[in-house]
Amino acid sequence: MIAEEIKSSPNGNFKLYQLCKNVVICQSATDPHGWGNATEDEPAFMVYLGCKKEEVEGHIRTFNTFYRCYWCEVRKPKYLKDFEAEIKIRGMQRYIDSHAYGLDYLVESQAGKHGQIIHFDEIDFDEYNYRTTGYMPKW
Repeated sequence: MIAEEIKSSPNGNFKLYQLCKNVVICQSATDPHGWGNATEDEPAFMVYLGCKKEEVEGHIRTFNTFYRCYWCEVRKPKYLKDFEAEIKIRGMQRYIDSHAYGLDYLVESQAGKHGQIIHFDEIDFDEYNYRTTGYMPKW
């Protein structure tokens, strides 16, 4: 299930990828909505996290504190229908650094929480990036 494309807009500008059981990202080729996390090499993205209703407050506190993401919207699940709530998160960075956690850390921790084991010692860096962030560089 890691990095499985689940939907694409008709023009291909937006693509949804399920990175683990409860994490979906929407990548945008052009960032028309100003998500603010595109880099020179990687597209902008929005994160969707599925969870139980009673977990929402704790997740938002964690996103604000450790991920430095201050734009979180709680809504009825649109992409993660197996969950009670879906949190839409804007502005998350793709990789963990000394200032904030990133999408890679979120996917690793959530995959482990749901029993999806990724054997990171058996894969190279590009495959790690693909499995945790849904992004594969085009060489």
